[in-house]
Amino acid sequence: MRHLKTVRRLNRNRSHRRALLRNLANSLFYHESIKTTNPKAMELRKVADRLITLAKRKDTHAMRLAFAFLRDKDVVKKLFTDIGDRYAAINGGYTRVLKIGRRKGDAAPMAIIELTQKKEKEKEKKVKTPKAPKKPKVAKETKETKETKETKKAKKEKEAKAPKEPKEKKEKKVKKEK
Repeated sequence: MRHLKTVRRLNRNRSHRRALLRNLANSLFYHESIKTTNPKAMELRKVADRLITLAKRKDTHAMRLAFAFLRDKDVVKKLFTDIGDRYAAINGGYTRVLKIGRRKGDAAPMAIIELTQKKEKEKEKKVKTPKAPKKPKVAKETKETKETKETKKAKKEKEAKAPKEPKEKKEKKVKKEK
């Protein structure tokens, strides 16, 4: 019997389950919100909360422990510099799991797991930066437009070079043709 065995097996052996949670945690910290199945999200929440608690400590040993699990320097750096600072004043509740219904193919229960506090710096930058005036769009000249311009110029030059006939002669020619 599995009494008091709290880990969800997720139909995987220990090493496969650990690799799955490592990949999910890396994606969560990189993107700050991911979509996965509900049981995976519930297990990932435990792992992510422990890693964020480590990031709040800000010491070398905690960083090494986080790297031992995540195995990605960029994600560990982001975790300790950005995410750990956001949650410095909060004890727990770092992630939220939102159920979004069932997957179409196999009807697996799906969920979105995300960090509770989003980046505020980016939002402020977007609001503070005034929009630059739009420049008028200049159509790019293609080969066809260049050729048509050249042919028009050539026609104008021919007309300018040709001697102009008086209006009377032109009218006579038009009458003869009719």
